[in-house]
Amino acid sequence: MSLPPAQHMMLGLGAALLTVSLHCLVFGIFTGSGKDTRELVQDLKLSTDFIAKTKAFKRELFPRALYSILFLLLTTSLGGAVAVFQGNSFLVWAHLFVAWFTFFYNVKTFVLESRAVRRNAFIVSDLNREASRSLISNESVSLTEVKEWGEHAYALGKFMRFLGYNVWLVYIYLRLIMGYIMMPWWPFLAMSFLLLGSGFYLRYRYRDFRPTLAKKSAEELRPLQA
Repeated sequence: MSLPPAQHMMLGLGAALLTVSLHCLVFGIFTGSGKDTRELVQDLKLSTDFIAKTKAFKRELFPRALYSILFLLLTTSLGGAVAVFQGNSFLVWAHLFVAWFTFFYNVKTFVLESRAVRRNAFIVSDLNREASRSLISNESVSLTEVKEWGEHAYALGKFMRFLGYNVWLVYIYLRLIMGYIMMPWWPFLAMSFLLLGSGFYLRYRYRDFRPTLAKKSAEELRPLQA
């Protein structure tokens, strides 16, 4: 059974926003992981194979994730065109075809991303073991200085705050541009509150892992390794 136009649009935009957010999260995970891996390898003079492995993930996934987002933008744009030019069968069929193609392409991309995230977790685990052995051999450096996921959690908090603010762009688009004057505001308020609250909590909880502090810690670590 087909959904009413307003519900169809809400469901489609919500799914698109969630999908784009997940792809952006993958961008953040591998960008942050690659940066941390490079700095840790350089600071402790570990094998550069770890850097090569993390770069391979970015070469494999980033183009696919970017195309997934572009296809989502095309799908939502065609959906808006169908809503404006009602009765245009070409736009309806184009929207339907692109929507199904985008769905299967994103599913395939998510499968690849999930596998890559798991493989990257094993690589990071191996890197942390190598770093721990290197630090144990140097008594002047404490193991507590190895920060595994603190910077990632802090970056995730910033990203969730960004989403919390931009949820209202969807509401403005639907209400003022698409003309859904009776669009309820409370679901957007709840989503914005959830994202902003989670983002502020993560930023506060991991405030000691801010990039500026992490860079300062790395600079303090280099003289000890000399």
